[in-house]
Amino acid sequence: MMGDSKERRVRWKGRHACETALSDPMSAIYSAIKAWTPPSGMFADSAVLLQVNSEQAQLLNRACFGRPYPPAIAPPPPSAPTYPPPIPGFDDSDSKEGLQFFQLALEEAFYLNYEMKCVRIYHQSHKEERVLLSHDELWRLMLKKKQHFVQHYKAYSHMRSKRWVVLSGIQFGADFMAYRHHPALVHSDYAVLVMLGEERQSRLNTWTELHAMGRLCGSVAKTLLLIYVKRKDAAVDSTFPSCLEDFDLETVEVNRWLPEKNREAGETLEENSELG
Repeated sequence: MMGDSKERRVRWKGRHACETALSDPMSAIYSAIKAWTPPSGMFADSAVLLQVNSEQAQLLNRACFGRPYPPAIAPPPPSAPTYPPPIPGFDDSDSKEGLQFFQLALEEAFYLNYEMKCVRIYHQSHKEERVLLSHDELWRLMLKKKQHFVQHYKAYSHMRSKRWVVLSGIQFGADFMAYRHHPALVHSDYAVLVMLGEERQSRLNTWTELHAMGRLCGSVAKTLLLIYVKRKDAAVDSTFPSCLEDFDLETVEVNRWLPEKNREAGETLEENSELG
């Protein structure tokens, strides 16, 4: 999945970033999140607002799930990155019992609720009462809020299960960006596009589009990763999250072909060229 970490050069941020990442692995952070007392969240439009204490907020920040809400104006970046990055916009003294809010994207919220089973999510009923959502009810709400949510969540959960940090890729024209660890420590490796398998694609239909996306990724030192999510059966019922097992996933890295890196050792291009 997504390349061999031994072959791909990791672009760390700062002299001690690698040491920090090794001392605080994602698997340990995930274990701490699973062990906490599940906080409560409220489904709101196209996101979930999760109410957490300061310790839970730090864990979410270290694992890169969601972002503080409301967002604060970020201070000027320091000369060297710090870790864990401070959570802006909140002060425990300004909130009751140190409670804070985190805004989760749909994929993030469902992953924490369904895969990690570490958050409870409610919805406001017509009688203005909070109703605790089951996995199935939450799934159906998200299907209504985001087109192709099934395919996007399948790709997101696959990358998260491999302990990649997955963030929005909108600034690069992608669906997601994939990092080996916290973005304060490392640059992202992949710009990810979720492809709809056998369904009609709305992008990369022409060589021009593919070339443009490849050039964009090359200019910012990212690798374009296409994740194809395909139905095993045309009659898949997607109204339940159990349908995720009925989708296959295939990853394809899109790289430039460099002839000089594919020659026999000791030969130059001129010595073995038939083009004159």
